[in-house]
Amino acid sequence: QNETSRRRSERALFFWRDGFKTGPLPAPFGRFDVVAMKIGWYKLWFWTKSSHYNADEEVYHDPPLIFDVLNDPAEAYPLDPDKHDDLIRHALHLMSEHKASIEWSAPLTLARDPKYLPCVNVESGCRTRPLPLDLDGGGDSIDQAEER
Repeated sequence: QNETSRRRSERALFFWRDGFKTGPLPAPFGRFDVVAMKIGWYKLWFWTKSSHYNADEEVYHDPPLIFDVLNDPAEAYPLDPDKHDDLIRHALHLMSEHKASIEWSAPLTLARDPKYLPCVNVESGCRTRPLPLDLDGGGDSIDQAEER
């Protein structure tokens, strides 16, 4: 394995998310934090939650959940953390360095435009029906159909 591919396989990828109950931002944002990271074919989960912006509380994992994503891409079978002490220590060190390198600032906006949020509630005024299009028969363009 050459030096470039070795460095690429050891590069840490950080998975950030918001939506934590505690934090400086108003609900549902809370705080931003690293929830997981990938080093080589290992993925370590430090925080888990069933879904984004839902009511259940996030769960902190100490030690983190560790998965071999090459052999377990569904992340269904966590590895024994006792067999991966060096990996966990290395990951925590990299995460600490990564967080220290962030220049934190206030968000530019907390506004959320409802036209970009999925909606299935007809009573709220969002689009829940397909647009009538007949492009093959010389009908409306997409822009004309949306104006209706």
